[in-house]
Amino acid sequence: MKQIKKYVKKENLPWGILLLVAVALGTKFFLVSEPNQVVATDDVAVISSTENKVEESEELVANDKMYVDIKGAVKKPGMYEVSSAMRVLNVVELAGGLMSDADDKQINFSEKLEDQMIIYVPKEGEEIPELKVHNEKNEEGNKRESKESNKVNINQAEKEELMTLNGVGEKKAEKIIEYREENGSFKTIEDLKNVNGFGEKTFESLKESIIV
Repeated sequence: MKQIKKYVKKENLPWGILLLVAVALGTKFFLVSEPNQVVATDDVAVISSTENKVEESEELVANDKMYVDIKGAVKKPGMYEVSSAMRVLNVVELAGGLMSDADDKQINFSEKLEDQMIIYVPKEGEEIPELKVHNEKNEEGNKRESKESNKVNINQAEKEELMTLNGVGEKKAEKIIEYREENGSFKTIEDLKNVNGFGEKTFESLKESIIV
């Protein structure tokens, strides 16, 4: 600054003023330029973050896409692109609706969709084979569960429950419990024959009434 003041004399006054103005403008540009760079960096970060969110959103939408195949008494049977939020009714609508001879009583329109699902709309008087097989399996499973629920679990039953078995009194029930405590759980119902007092005949009379 001393050099600048020394230079600024009356005869050099116009040039001195220009020099001071130039120095002032240069200093202002230097001080202001740094924050501008930071702002620009923040803008780039915001843009990058927005692009990432858009890509994630597009990926979620892509993952949610599924395809189902609708057949039978609909106007436009075929494969349709659906989403997990849709129901069977929505697919029927995509397929142009039901034919006049469609039996809608056999269709669960509220059922949620799954990828690669096959929806078959039968005609009146027609039975869906898949549903019949499915129902028979359910009935068979329910009967088996009901039957097994009436059996005595020889690994879990207390003395009183074991005594409900045919030919098992207090002493034999205690022997079963004693065997469990010494050897651990029965692996199969046939292991009951390892308990003292339970021979082949006794086991044969109990095998339909016990489980492990």
